[in-house]
Amino acid sequence: MNKIPYYALYGESTPPVWHDSLHVESISVRSGNYNWEIAAHRHDGLLQMLYLQSGEGEVLLDNQWVQVKAPCLLYIPEQIVHGFAWNGRVDGHVITAVQHPLENIVQVLSPGLLPLIQKPCIVTLPHWAPADNPLEPLYRALYEEYHYRAREHVACSMSLLFALVIQMLRLCEHTDGMPTHHHDRRSQQIIAFRELVNRHFREHLSLNDYATRLGITVVTLGRLCQEQLGMTPMTLLNARLILEAKRELAHSSQSIKQIAHGMGYLDVGYFSRFFRKHTQLSPSEFRLQDQTSRQ
Repeated sequence: MNKIPYYALYGESTPPVWHDSLHVESISVRSGNYNWEIAAHRHDGLLQMLYLQSGEGEVLLDNQWVQVKAPCLLYIPEQIVHGFAWNGRVDGHVITAVQHPLENIVQVLSPGLLPLIQKPCIVTLPHWAPADNPLEPLYRALYEEYHYRAREHVACSMSLLFALVIQMLRLCEHTDGMPTHHHDRRSQQIIAFRELVNRHFREHLSLNDYATRLGITVVTLGRLCQEQLGMTPMTLLNARLILEAKRELAHSSQSIKQIAHGMGYLDVGYFSRFFRKHTQLSPSEFRLQDQTSRQ
């Protein structure tokens, strides 16, 4: 594999006919075709929600393998490197949907939730009686919208997906890693800054470029990051670059030179020094350490 592959659905490199809305299928359909193992990959602009109803296995989220067991929900936003190693047959539902429309709905109706749908989440579920299960009716309705394509099915599908996300957040609102976000202007500016960083980090824009696009000064951007995140804007930018470098080193066979150029570094030596400064390892040492840890 030359680089971490992007897929619409795993194994399908071209956008399918549902690309403007969503796809719904059984987990077993695709995973079973690949002997219950899905290699590391990621989706450009697409999120996935898996409702695991039976079975167990390991899920890769960036550089970490996590043990999961039914019943549970897995939420994987766009760009997150992920893969699956199921312990034999598993059953449940998987939804693949365009993330941007969902973010637009959240931005209008509940903007404080936006940071929560931009990071992966695993939710352990209770063993509900069928009549008490709040998720199954939503998945069933989404399945029908996808397959029967009634009038305005895209709008209805996104509404159902939003309801499903709300249910997910309700179920995990008391777990670690799901902080409460205030709905004030400063929080929204930080959200916008994060979105710009995710979109443009390979371009190595200056802090002044980011601040101008946000309509604020560099000083204000620095104050916001300290107040809201406890770090400088440059620390956030560097962390995003290091995260991407780790993903590529761990999950692709590209050379370090190719990875550096793909991330906007013309000087490979500079990239290596930057990586070592923030990880205490050279890129080759990190790659070797990651490969060794998987054996």
